[in-house]
Amino acid sequence: MKGFDHLLAKSRRADEPLHPSLLLSGHLSDVYAAALRLLEATSNDQLFALGLDPAAYGERFRRIVLLAAAVHDLGKANDHFQEMIHGRRDIRVNPQGLRHEWVTVLMLSQLREWLLPVVDGSTDDFAIVEWVVSGHHPAHNHPSPPKGPPDQGGSGPEIYFLADHKDFSDILSWVKKQFDLASEAPSITPLKHNLVGGETVFGALRRWLRAGQQTWERWGILDRRLVAAAKNALIAADVAGSALPKAKPSDPNRWTWITESLMKKPERGDLQTVVNHRLNGNKPRPFQIEVASSQHRVTLVKAGCGSGKTLSAYMWAAKNWPTRRLYFCYPTTGTATEGFKDYLFEPDSELGGIGAKLFHSRRDVDFEIILTTGKDTESSEADAVARLESLEAWSTPIVACTVDTVLGLLQNNKRGLYAWPALAQSAFIFDEIHAYDDRLFESLLRFLRDLPNLPVLLMTASLPAVREEALQKVVGNLLPSIPGPDDLETRPRYRKATMTDNNPLALVAETLKTGGKVLWVCNTVGRVLETAERACAFCPLLYHSRFKYEDRVKRHRAVIEAFRSEGRPALAICSQVAEMSLDLSADLLVTDLAPVPALIQRLGRLNRRAKDSDRTKPFFVVEPEGPKPYLPYTAADLAAARVWLEKLPNDGISQQHLVEAWKHPDSQPPSPGESAWLDGGPETKVKELREASPGITVLMEEDRQRVRDRPKDLARLVLPMPPPPRSLDWRAWPKERGVPIAPTGTINYCPMRGAQWCE
Repeated sequence: MKGFDHLLAKSRRADEPLHPSLLLSGHLSDVYAAALRLLEATSNDQLFALGLDPAAYGERFRRIVLLAAAVHDLGKANDHFQEMIHGRRDIRVNPQGLRHEWVTVLMLSQLREWLLPVVDGSTDDFAIVEWVVSGHHPAHNHPSPPKGPPDQGGSGPEIYFLADHKDFSDILSWVKKQFDLASEAPSITPLKHNLVGGETVFGALRRWLRAGQQTWERWGILDRRLVAAAKNALIAADVAGSALPKAKPSDPNRWTWITESLMKKPERGDLQTVVNHRLNGNKPRPFQIEVASSQHRVTLVKAGCGSGKTLSAYMWAAKNWPTRRLYFCYPTTGTATEGFKDYLFEPDSELGGIGAKLFHSRRDVDFEIILTTGKDTESSEADAVARLESLEAWSTPIVACTVDTVLGLLQNNKRGLYAWPALAQSAFIFDEIHAYDDRLFESLLRFLRDLPNLPVLLMTASLPAVREEALQKVVGNLLPSIPGPDDLETRPRYRKATMTDNNPLALVAETLKTGGKVLWVCNTVGRVLETAERACAFCPLLYHSRFKYEDRVKRHRAVIEAFRSEGRPALAICSQVAEMSLDLSADLLVTDLAPVPALIQRLGRLNRRAKDSDRTKPFFVVEPEGPKPYLPYTAADLAAARVWLEKLPNDGISQQHLVEAWKHPDSQPPSPGESAWLDGGPETKVKELREASPGITVLMEEDRQRVRDRPKDLARLVLPMPPPPRSLDWRAWPKERGVPIAPTGTINYCPMRGAQWCE
């Protein structure tokens, strides 16, 4: 028995009593109980979201998920894992030779005949159980299945299965009782398995994978979706089963919090409360009424900045899905924060009790800094942060989040997987879809196609014809495309500024002299800093992505407040982050030449609140200079933008002009993209949702001690940076909580200007 009194599932603090949920037997029982509750609350929702008839698939789904929950961690009964969890194995020196989920797969191959009655004798459904179990810890660095022992070595030549331990025997007896199996479990032999040399466990796993792929290839799309649902259901049950309630293990109501959480959806009238609050006694526009009246499963709204799209979206949800959880998905954390603050965060009003919460990767930072909740609510928010992020989503009626939270599901990104039971019960609003890169847009198409029963509202200022064609094709040519209000779309807002050179500083000075507001948008952070040097006499505010997050939040707020102050001049020099996350109205826009969608977004910040009687406001487009002036875009992108600008009139330019001048070359419409979640079958991989951009996230050495003292401050202090100079070997830097530490003297940082690598 390798000297272990008990088989543990979780690590144990030195002063912590050995409570049942730390034991492997207790953890399996917890996850099984959580799975029961999860299925009770959302089984039909999960299946229906994927287009699976609960009457046809419900019982299969239930059997698969419950068996997977009961056995998913059997493989923790091995000497490598138990040595690690008991503190006898330093995995930095002696890593585990085989992760526990793959030990479970090898054990299940010997328990198959005994367990088949649980899945009604179906070898196909038992294969799903194996795939579900093997994939319940998806990660970029977990090969599926592993091809050999860890690259760094040190794991040893063999691994010992602790199937002869009394705790393991007790677990199998519990499984027998739970599923009313007629016979006793067979013995698992041999107990010792090779990791290197001769016949190894990795050869057995390769054969298992080949057999699984052959099974997968003969299945149709509905059975494949069942696999995806079952994988997520186990992951969700494992998360819930690991979030230990304070009730005693013997309390029959110990797990009721799961069903209670998933029942917390908007109450009838909640969403209308949001609408009424924003209308403030005014009547909605006909355009907004048309959006709200759409009863199609998917609706596309194409309207310019300032047209009232966001209010129309809440009206759509209030009228059509008043008691369904609502996910409002923004392209970035900045836009998610602003959308939440503008529409949902007013604790002193009637909105305060609805239960909407900001939900993205930096939510706790935004609550404390942007939303200035104050001491009275900091303690309750700290309690919320202490809960697992995924479980918070389950009990949140209205969620303002980044699109990654939802579409990340398709690529096995953890936040999406953990939120799955709540997602399956929800309606969705995807805002600014023109800002999606190709990969993200293809994931949106896949979401619309393979989750065919989830209601969706798509919103954009403009959209290439090929993308709209792709949406029409996926939705089945039933996608209503609702244009924005005519008066706003045709209202003159802009005019081209005429200048004889490429230097608009004189125009900036003239605007500021009369108390005007100037927004200057550059294509890179480097150009922001260079422009700020040239315009230093005007005391510009800088806003870009290369700040510590807590300082970026302050910069964001400073820009917004400067533009909202009456009669005081303001100049903000920003990078592309200004395209969507700044709700402001400028009197002059200066912008680097950029792709057409980016220019349309930037123009949306100019004369944003124009009335019919207002004069148009000027914009000037700067031609970037340098060795590769088109970066971070392509030369073709900028060439197309020049053609587009030439098509615009010199004055009286409206949103409609911007869209009509955007003629797109004939090209093939995008197709629904690959999905690690839906396409994996016996494999469970994690893929990137967005097109990767070069760069690293670091923590400055000067902030290291603060993170050690307050680990939750890590999110406040990390810095997104471009690749460092070649002279800096950042891969060799030490790490703090997984983040590379930039040594003192490598980064020049100012809270007002941001960060640069030192020369």
